[in-house]
Amino acid sequence: MDSPQVELMSALATLFECGKYSDLTIVCGTKRYSVHRAIVCSRSEFFDGACRNPFKESESGVIDLTEDDPEAVEHMVNYFYHLDYLSKSLSRRSSQRSRRNSPLSPRRPAQTRPKKFSLAMVEDPLMAMAAAAGAADGPLTPPTEDATDEMDADASTKLPDTPMADQHDENPFDALTADAEADIEKPHLVTHAKVYAIAEKYGIPGLKSLARKKFAHQIEMHFASPELPEACQEAYETTVDSDRGLRDVVIQTFRAHPEISLRKDVELAMRETPGLSFELFRMASGLPVSSL
Repeated sequence: MDSPQVELMSALATLFECGKYSDLTIVCGTKRYSVHRAIVCSRSEFFDGACRNPFKESESGVIDLTEDDPEAVEHMVNYFYHLDYLSKSLSRRSSQRSRRNSPLSPRRPAQTRPKKFSLAMVEDPLMAMAAAAGAADGPLTPPTEDATDEMDADASTKLPDTPMADQHDENPFDALTADAEADIEKPHLVTHAKVYAIAEKYGIPGLKSLARKKFAHQIEMHFASPELPEACQEAYETTVDSDRGLRDVVIQTFRAHPEISLRKDVELAMRETPGLSFELFRMASGLPVSSL
């Protein structure tokens, strides 16, 4: 039996998926989200004000957020009903395994063994006897092509039943590379920064706190990610100076990993983001940053 919390979350998810009893529509570009005022307005100061006061949004039941980032809006709406966003999906490795094990998925045919191969690698007693006889009686006459084909066929029947075809079928290093890539979680640093900004804009403290936690966790694990420069710019350009939520995380990352400043892409981002450059300068000079 499901716990009350699981039952409640399942009910909220069902309301969002089917749109039943919805009385408000959030529009962002071509996407429309059928939501519920009781759920949305109780979580956001902006939506509460838009629906409570005599604005056109309260009369039409439509709130247009087309000027906002579509991805951030989608994550915001998902948070209202799931208390989360960017939930971890099935990994590529698991999906590959499921496709291999699925009876509906076509199995990759094993490559047939080449008809001609080097007999020198085959440990066959008969071949050893022939080699010994050749050493005693002089060099053997090279067999004809037909005789070689017969010898190849005989030798293939004497080979042990080993997965040699699978060894020729794929490179083991390719599998290692695929597994390594599957284990690397995409950081989504820019996405977390955008969600943080939209949560601040529309007064959703829970989402703002969640986005900061996700951003801090991912930047700690992926400080070498190519996303880092853009994420730093996003954090400084979409928040006010007094909002230290993401900025302190960025400064702490540079303090813990000073080698980041030597990257060319980071240097370019610093040149284009005065706020970031100024705070990094104060940090390098031993001056306080958070008190600015």
